[in-house]
Amino acid sequence: MVKLIIDGKEVIAEEGQTVLQAAQEAGIYIPTLCYHHEVKPYTACRLCMVEVTKGKRTRFVTACDYPVAEGMVVRTNTDKIQRCRKLIIELLLAQCPGLPRLQELAERFGVEKVRFSKGESDCILCGLCVRTCQEVVGLSAIGFEGRGFTRRVCTPFDEASDPCILCGACAYVCPVDAIPVEEVDGYRVMERWHKRSKLVACSKCGRYFMTEDELRLLKEKTGLPEESLRLCMDCR
Repeated sequence: MVKLIIDGKEVIAEEGQTVLQAAQEAGIYIPTLCYHHEVKPYTACRLCMVEVTKGKRTRFVTACDYPVAEGMVVRTNTDKIQRCRKLIIELLLAQCPGLPRLQELAERFGVEKVRFSKGESDCILCGLCVRTCQEVVGLSAIGFEGRGFTRRVCTPFDEASDPCILCGACAYVCPVDAIPVEEVDGYRVMERWHKRSKLVACSKCGRYFMTEDELRLLKEKTGLPEESLRLCMDCR
């Protein structure tokens, strides 16, 4: 175990944990947008920036990927950190001015105006959807394209991606709700990925609970008979 100080509070953490994990377990708030506990840290949004002092050295680090250490002193809300976060939120708002989640963060951290030219994007490029598809679902149906101002998340060649099973995991983890999922007339539709798939109803209760593409993948992965897979979690 490791003992450290976060905002004047003594915290006991496990070796290998990050500063963010230790703070969350101690009930100390550090804002994040690109972090999810199921995927590897990506440090894209930089909102989790904190001040860390080890010995005589103090530095700014991202809490989501910085490991805890014995005797470390962490400050999560200094004046410098507040200025950094306000600037990051302001830049994100300039890039994606219409996102309610960013507007909530702006209000919370006191960002009253945006000094930069505004764009029209609805994606903050946090990469959570891409990483979840790769690391959790294991399909890599979507990815990044381009660099700098032209960088975006899309399917290969902006066409329906064959590996995509429309599981909706990408939409679930999106921190700004930028990936709409609709269920219409027995189909799940994700316009952002140019794809739709027929929904499968539970053979017992009749509730739609997965797509035909998900069912196909489960059959391939598990080797189980289709009849056993056509039961929702509540009816199994």
